[in-house]
Amino acid sequence: MFNFLNIFGEDPGEHFRRGIAAHERGKLDVAEREYNRAIFLNPFVAQFHSNLGDLLYQMGRPDEAKDTLEEALRIDPKNAIIHNNYAVVLEELGALDGAEKHYRRAIFLDPKYVHARVNLADLLSKRGEYVKAEVMYRDILESYPDHSHVRQNLAILHKNKGNYEESARELTKLLQQTPDDAYLHRLLGIVYCLLGRPLDAKVEYETSLNLDPGDPITHNNLGGLLQDFDRKEEAEQEYLQSLRINPEYPLARENLARLLYDNGDYERAEFEFKELIRVQPDNLKAYINLGRIMVAEQRFEEAYEVMKDAVNHGLDDKEFYDMIGQMKELADHETSQAQKETP
Repeated sequence: MFNFLNIFGEDPGEHFRRGIAAHERGKLDVAEREYNRAIFLNPFVAQFHSNLGDLLYQMGRPDEAKDTLEEALRIDPKNAIIHNNYAVVLEELGALDGAEKHYRRAIFLDPKYVHARVNLADLLSKRGEYVKAEVMYRDILESYPDHSHVRQNLAILHKNKGNYEESARELTKLLQQTPDDAYLHRLLGIVYCLLGRPLDAKVEYETSLNLDPGDPITHNNLGGLLQDFDRKEEAEQEYLQSLRINPEYPLARENLARLLYDNGDYERAEFEFKELIRVQPDNLKAYINLGRIMVAEQRFEEAYEVMKDAVNHGLDDKEFYDMIGQMKELADHETSQAQKETP
């Protein structure tokens, strides 16, 4: 083989090792430079391209990662790991059929490659092919009963299918392995809500928050549960805490705005609906509720302007358009009356 070291006096393997070391330390720019230098010195090593592709994906550059991993596969088409990693990138890019093909190729090349089997099961579940995904999850659990990711995603699959009892059973098994997992307690709380067991859900949400008090989703979920219990002041505090943690969280903002609106606190509700529109400008109900507040306060011109803003965002709804007509009629009437009364 042609000796590249004789041309440049550099060892591509040494640059590759430096790239790995930098990659492991989180020095991604250095790792990219070293991987590229190794490839420049010897472009015929699949692993050089593979590592660079994985790095580019990690850096949020999936299109470049795709091209780089394609080159790795051209050099080494029988490498199961590269097929799996290429499939991950394709899935990120939305090419799900291609991703499935390469996950299956990875499994064909290495039937014991658990990571590829898990990724394929996750993809099938994402596509709503629950029967196939469940078969794969259970097959993996036969060999690896403590595989927490698989059991967790099997529980989520059952939740999505509406098999809430089965989902709760899987989550309970998993929590026996990892009792301090805040996310799993939150997920079990959601499932208990779906099962109509709100008191159990409350316990799970509170346990989750004891483990991770900085989770805005769980604060919001607990707020919704407390609101169902008619404990509105406590619910409001949970929504506010959720927004203190993440001011851009639209669901908590919407729930708080609705609570204030239902309580007749129109001034604060108006502020929250406006903030919700800022964060989520296509939220039809936020515009409608904001318009209703203004109508209740006889601020017809402002209400009409809100409706026009909604139209500009491409919103389309019969109730919405009916309200536009009413706003326009009321605004025109108010203007006409004011003109008549002017001497």
